[in-house]
Amino acid sequence: MERFGSGEFEELITNRGSMYGFLARIYRVEVDQELLDQMVKMDLSVGVDEPEISVGYRMLKGFLEHLAGSTLTDLAVEYARIFLGAGLGGGDGAYPYESVYTNPHRLVMQEARDQVLQIYREEGLDKAEEFVEPEDHITLELEFMAHLCQKTSEALKVGDKSATLSYLNKQKDFLEKHLIPWAPTFCADVERIAQTDFYKAVAKVSTGYLKMEQDLIGKLIDGIDGKVSNSSPSLQT
Repeated sequence: MERFGSGEFEELITNRGSMYGFLARIYRVEVDQELLDQMVKMDLSVGVDEPEISVGYRMLKGFLEHLAGSTLTDLAVEYARIFLGAGLGGGDGAYPYESVYTNPHRLVMQEARDQVLQIYREEGLDKAEEFVEPEDHITLELEFMAHLCQKTSEALKVGDKSATLSYLNKQKDFLEKHLIPWAPTFCADVERIAQTDFYKAVAKVSTGYLKMEQDLIGKLIDGIDGKVSNSSPSLQT
């Protein structure tokens, strides 16, 4: 069983939520100056065990070291090309909806959208009015994982280990049922269609991160589950 100290555990949960939020922002809309500035300041030289993340970080680092005056415009064009299919023939494009990748006819607003909408509402969530995309958009699914990380952190801070375990299990369930079945294929399409290293790198990082999460969440659950089993009924630290 993996053992985590309370401080290490809390930091890990916080960092995971931040990563999900960061990826969600990249897929939400075109890159703006604020996001670009934020990424330039990131330490992308950090070593990561997951190969795809490491490769993606190196590609991003190289891209960000050679920015030009037209970078934002170029990335906006690239965003429209990849995710909206602008300028591509035959309906090609990496359309960022679970329904497109889990429905045989590649249609939006299918069963996957209804399923995630119900899950969001069970958590008391609904999408912001200004976000007009369907609920199974990659951004909202990643933001939901970030939300669950936040709820996990809150439960952890007050010593509620049962709630912590519950939110970790929700993360595992949502990851396995509503991200893993389609996001890697979607990211492969992003890599195939992208013409710049920026979105190729983002796709690699996304694929690698979700793969890493499959293993990590299980370890986190085992760590908390052991503590719940061995604690007093009050579950207080």
